[in-house]
Amino acid sequence: MNDEIQITLLHPPTSNTDVVVVSPHSTTLADLAGFACALLDITNGGDGGSGVVLTRGGMTVVLFDPRNATAGSDNGPTRTLEQCGLSKSSDGELLISAYSVGEYDDAVRLHTQQQATTDDNATATTNANHGRGGAGGSGGGGGGLDFTSLINVGGSGPMPMTAPSGGGRASGGGALDFSSLIGASSASASSAFTSSYNNAVSSSSAAAAAGTGPVEWDGMNLDEAIQRNPNPTHLMTILANTTRHPNLLKELNYHDPSRAKQLREVLGNIPQMANVWRQTSMKSTMSHFLRGNMARTMESEMHNRLLTNPMDSEANAYFGNKIRLENVHAQYERMMEEYPESMGRVLMLYVGTKVNGKSLQVFVDSGAQNTILSSECAERLDLLHLVDERFAGIAVGVGTGKILGRIHVVEMEIGGVIFPCSFTVMDSASGLGDKNMDCLFGLDMLKRHRCSIDLGKNVLRFTIGHGGESMEAPFLHEKDLPVAKGGTLGFDPDRENRKVEARLERMDGDEEMNDEDEDDVAKILEDEGAARKEDEKKE
Repeated sequence: MNDEIQITLLHPPTSNTDVVVVSPHSTTLADLAGFACALLDITNGGDGGSGVVLTRGGMTVVLFDPRNATAGSDNGPTRTLEQCGLSKSSDGELLISAYSVGEYDDAVRLHTQQQATTDDNATATTNANHGRGGAGGSGGGGGGLDFTSLINVGGSGPMPMTAPSGGGRASGGGALDFSSLIGASSASASSAFTSSYNNAVSSSSAAAAAGTGPVEWDGMNLDEAIQRNPNPTHLMTILANTTRHPNLLKELNYHDPSRAKQLREVLGNIPQMANVWRQTSMKSTMSHFLRGNMARTMESEMHNRLLTNPMDSEANAYFGNKIRLENVHAQYERMMEEYPESMGRVLMLYVGTKVNGKSLQVFVDSGAQNTILSSECAERLDLLHLVDERFAGIAVGVGTGKILGRIHVVEMEIGGVIFPCSFTVMDSASGLGDKNMDCLFGLDMLKRHRCSIDLGKNVLRFTIGHGGESMEAPFLHEKDLPVAKGGTLGFDPDRENRKVEARLERMDGDEEMNDEDEDDVAKILEDEGAARKEDEKKE
């Protein structure tokens, strides 16, 4: 990273900013324009940023203008940043403004008008100061009230100090003229104040974009911290302040555990944290830019092929798939607008019971023909010695499994009521379809006890007695179920983050993976499975 520089890209019309870290030796002005187009969402900038104008120092220096950028010119698209004098800066960072061609022309026009107005004001001030004078020194430029021209006679000049006879108006029909009540020097001061104010606002905006210091407040979230602090050094200063912002690293860990882990390893060392942020951001930025550029290139190619040959099967298939994806996305947006709950995870139906005085979470499955118990669970409940092996065999369904036998009568306590149940015992080694399933309450017992599943009240209703009385057993919530059964009981975020990091590392670069790396990933996942089984035994 020693030969790389950080460039802050600013889109003045929208105040959007983003940061790229590039090599000044190999990055061209056209490349930088492409980055600006992709990152700042300059929609009318043309493909690959060909319509993006780059400036530095507000509008003082035009680095790149596609309309006059030829290969041999000073701002040619193939010139590198180093050749343009952008190889380094005092603090290692640079602020570059980016406009679309239309936005740049509008900005130049506005700047020219403002400059012309300023020049006219200055000329008027000079003429007024030269033309003013007379008694009392009112023309001395003091900016005081000038009454000498308050009253004009027929618009031709000041009225004489002696009023006309008859006490009437001057014969010339003169009227009161307040246009010169305030001296020109005062008007000049007002104009100077307005100009100073505008310059101050512009300077403040540029300073905010360049980042003169961290922008932070108590309770800010991660998105706000990133948006308000494009300078990585400022952002890392905020992230490292875990006393004031204890939630920011946790949010980053949720969204990007791999990056959060790298930052925690150098937490407190701001330069190293900023370096990690630049490297990971650059990797993400390049990937985003390349994907977008490839997609635009492919679409342009297919469009040209379709113009040449309307029957081109590949081009028709490409645009057909594009239309299909647009329809799918429209459905997705409608779903998220009208019933977003469908994106939530559906929790399976479990009921808490006791067998032999031991707690057991039973999975209610009306689609299963028999009530099933795994051999491991039967052993844990001290029921394995009651298995009648005359009923051994093979279970055939979605898969196959070995039946060890049958336990004919087991007293199952639900909500203080005893229900006699029969279990078919399956060999755990051959599985129950789901290796985490230890007990399945099937259709045979549901019918035997005249049960009904009430999803409105989220209960399993049992009919007891002959008078139609019923008893309701609530289905268990996520917090009551272990992770293996889809709940959150015993959830270990660090362990889950290790799994995510291992998978991300494997996906990021297949060329960098070797057999040892694959073994490390397998070991992590193996440890995860062992830990999960250990948790289940403790429960």
